[in-house]
Amino acid sequence: MTLADAAMTAGAAACIGARLAGAFARKGDELMSIDVAGNEWGVIVQHPDLLELRWLPSTASMTDGGFMATLCLFVWEAEKRRPRGLLIDAVEFHHRFSDGVLAWRDAHIIPRYGAAGVRRFAFLMPAGFPDAGKEAREGPAVFPTRWFVNRQEALAWLRAATS
Repeated sequence: MTLADAAMTAGAAACIGARLAGAFARKGDELMSIDVAGNEWGVIVQHPDLLELRWLPSTASMTDGGFMATLCLFVWEAEKRRPRGLLIDAVEFHHRFSDGVLAWRDAHIIPRYGAAGVRRFAFLMPAGFPDAGKEAREGPAVFPTRWFVNRQEALAWLRAATS
């Protein structure tokens, strides 16, 4: 076995060990969030109590197909991890949808969030977003969605007890 093979084997074992030890890294006694998936347009972050999709500035050149692929990845992670809350950080989101994309989302993504056990959904939007503070049930959702411009307020709302 070469030194490179040994390093790769040790790295793979460490990854497997981390997965078996749990979903979160530890820093002292504090659980930390970890990136669990992503692509060129977004990063999916597992927090101890919720799942987040952080859109990246590269969404400026993303196609509708890229948007759909990223939402499919996010909902797949939600189905595996079954969080009660989802957060989409859209502060750096710059894509413009074509006709029919949001209808596709309502038909193919939103029901899967509900089936995954989601009970609250929050969007973090750029400062000045006109619908900040608005709450609604989007399309076929079985959970409320609320829009925020303050990250801490969004997290507090997601973590609040649900009825």
